[in-house]
Amino acid sequence: MAAEAATIPLLTPYKLGKFNLSHKVVLAPLTRQRSYGNVPQPHAVLYYSQRTSKGGLLIAEATGVSDTAQGYPDTPGIWTKEQVEAWKPIVDAVHAKGGVFFCQIWHVGRVSNQGLSLTETNFISSNIA
Repeated sequence: MAAEAATIPLLTPYKLGKFNLSHKVVLAPLTRQRSYGNVPQPHAVLYYSQRTSKGGLLIAEATGVSDTAQGYPDTPGIWTKEQVEAWKPIVDAVHAKGGVFFCQIWHVGRVSNQGLSLTETNFISSNIA
């Protein structure tokens, strides 16, 4: 009598909203600080596509929503057209391999570093927070 193969729950399919994942292993956000000028770089296509599996979920590294939202240098953004366009080949590469890609939007709040801002915006801290 042959032994039955044990089912490993982590490797079983999972429905996440409208997404059908082939397993429950997820690439968590990993801040890399390689998005010079807050623009995702071409090498990120290779980085994310190498970590893609059919039906697998990848979550992008923390992605700033404004230049005043930054807590670390050289992290990607999604507040300018240039940044959005730079994300497209990355997302396309993940989708081409059958992966699901989520963007982790990020604002560091009151710990935003004014020195990382690309504008002359003054930071005003709330006295009630």
